Amino acid sequence: MATVASGGGVGALPATAPTGDEPGDTAGGRVLVILNPGAGSERLEAELTGRGRRVRVAGVPAGDLAACVGGITDFLAAPDSPDRAVLLGYGAAGPAAIEVADRHPERVAAVVVVGPPGDGGLTAGDSAPELLCPVLVLSAATPEAAVPVLVPFLDDLDRQAGEAGARAQAPARLPALTPAIFNDPGALRQWRELGPVHRVNAADVATSWVLTGHEATTTALADPGLAGEVEITAGFRLQSADPALAHRGELDLITIEGREHARLRRLIERHLTPERVEALRPRIQRETDALLDAIPSREVIDLLQMFAYPLPVAVLCELFGVPEQDRGYIHEWILERLVSPPPKAHGDIDDYLRALIADRRARPSDDLLGWVVEAEGDGLSEEDLVSAARFLMVNGHRAPTTVLASGVAALLRREQWKRLADDPTLIVTAVEELLRLVTPFPVGIPRHVAAPIDVEGTPIPEGSLLTASLVAANRDPSFFADPDLLDIGRTSNPHLAFGHGHHHCLGAELARAQLQIAIGTLARRFPDMELARDSQSLQYRQSSVRYLLGLPIVLEPDRSVPGGRRPPDGA
Repeated sequence: MATVASGGGVGALPATAPTGDEPGDTAGGRVLVILNPGAGSERLEAELTGRGRRVRVAGVPAGDLAACVGGITDFLAAPDSPDRAVLLGYGAAGPAAIEVADRHPERVAAVVVVGPPGDGGLTAGDSAPELLCPVLVLSAATPEAAVPVLVPFLDDLDRQAGEAGARAQAPARLPALTPAIFNDPGALRQWRELGPVHRVNAADVATSWVLTGHEATTTALADPGLAGEVEITAGFRLQSADPALAHRGELDLITIEGREHARLRRLIERHLTPERVEALRPRIQRETDALLDAIPSREVIDLLQMFAYPLPVAVLCELFGVPEQDRGYIHEWILERLVSPPPKAHGDIDDYLRALIADRRARPSDDLLGWVVEAEGDGLSEEDLVSAARFLMVNGHRAPTTVLASGVAALLRREQWKRLADDPTLIVTAVEELLRLVTPFPVGIPRHVAAPIDVEGTPIPEGSLLTASLVAANRDPSFFADPDLLDIGRTSNPHLAFGHGHHHCLGAELARAQLQIAIGTLARRFPDMELARDSQSLQYRQSSVRYLLGLPIVLEPDRSVPGGRRPPDGA
């Protein structure tokens, strides 16, 4: 917890200080947003504007905390909202701004709480969550008292951002590996500018080298010296020698040793060909249309829950020939039970897959299990196919769901949706661009260095473990013009969203097909689709993947309503 300061004092900076703004923001270009302006706010706005500060004013609900938080996040969700802002909240809007900063660290550069003690805001000595940004509490609301403290506070933010940019140009100790780092293009840009290869010391973590350049990544991941025979867990730690402690289940095709991985991979790769994926397109289109037909088109709905989650599961059921009556079971397993670690989540699904395989032996079918059973004949190892099928089912929904949700959000926020709706032929390049910018799996699978290798002049010794930041590689300016720009017409796009080398994603073509069909169908059927005005913003959570918690949209806004949007229910 960070303790806020008294009077006009500045609260202690959090342990993790800001490292700069999003691309396109200058250090001094942050917008100061005054929330629920109170007494003297007009003079405060005039004073700050006169000093060259960009100021916006927003009124938000003054009721309970949840309503206030919702109002602020609605403001940030608006297309014309600043990418990164300092939130200055009067009264109850102050604690609400702190809550928003906790949920959206990528959008809030700092929080200022203004108001006299006892009006529902914070007072001296209160505690605020430990944020990734500074917090300032001003007990006095008058401009005469606020400006002498607020201006140095804002100047200090600018100074820190400037120093962060300067540090990017000079050797520096790199921060510890965290999910936030691997999902932050700005931080990774600093790493990449320091060089393409980085040695990282992190206690108990097997990954000891990180690649941040595109050429370094493609060269190293294709090197046969990385074909090591070592088991690595999902947490990038070496597998335990004790079988009782070894991590299995959903990730076993990743965590097994190299030769076993290659054998199981070939079992699927031989049959999940581009030609067979192309033949699946009519089935994917049917599932896409069925889901969209069931969604109310003129109401605010969560596209994540109603479309981005269920579609990839439905496509997997089509791929594996899961009977209609069993699809709810597969949906529940993939989307609900997989949050539990193995073996709890998998015992029954293995039995179910064995039953499907036995059925294919008795009755050939036009699906992946049927193709493998027919081709392998008596030489098929049932356990190998169960393991490979389970892996593909688990991992076959994550990339499409992430790119579909975050990709649609990016298109709507950056005004690229109309461009796609007006020109459907852009769907192929649009999907590739969304894969590049979203990068569903930001970190490549760690590789064991089985023989010494050299990566762009940096020797990496045998026994090391190496991973690549695919986010950094996908925004490498030496390979991508304007790498932070979303351009759905980009034709030269050698992105690494699906990895590279012998761990290149098995389901890449299947993911591409369903993304092209899903996003293309949305653009064709709902060219006016937009983010909901009453949404709770686009809230992200970052684990090993940065993903949306919800995507409130209206498929067909009512254009008869002033402003072009249907009012929220109950408004």
